[in-house]
Amino acid sequence: MDDFDFVPGMYNNSSAAPKISEYDFPEFQEERKVQRRKRPASQPVANSRLNAFKFVAALILCGAMLIGVCSAIISVDSIVVKNTRTISSLERQMDEAAAENIRLSATLSSAMSVDKIQEYAVSTLGMQKAERYQIHYFEDRDGDKVVVANGKAQNADKQVR
Repeated sequence: MDDFDFVPGMYNNSSAAPKISEYDFPEFQEERKVQRRKRPASQPVANSRLNAFKFVAALILCGAMLIGVCSAIISVDSIVVKNTRTISSLERQMDEAAAENIRLSATLSSAMSVDKIQEYAVSTLGMQKAERYQIHYFEDRDGDKVVVANGKAQNADKQVR
């Protein structure tokens, strides 16, 4: 140890660097005094009042936000309940309409029989059933003729290509 003399307690356990105290440099003592001046007695009270005011304001703001969120949840819940009631009412009406549709389909299918149609035609419309002597059949010995785009006539019995 050429440059330094060993002083007990000068080295801490974790490092080999010497401990430097603020008293080793007197020029820093004056700055430290300036930094450590005491506050007046009224300033800590005002500072604690300001902190208390900030705390109360934050508490009131959090309470207002909590009330707003709760009222929004209640509002949404009431809308959900209202829509659920509307849905159940509409489903009930849809079930009634489906049952009515089945009933009307059964009534319609029972009303559409050949006998009922003939009875309605004779009684209401005054129609009569045709007799054999009233039926005339028409025969065409030449067959049906078709005119194709190029002007040729052909019988309908033959395929046109």
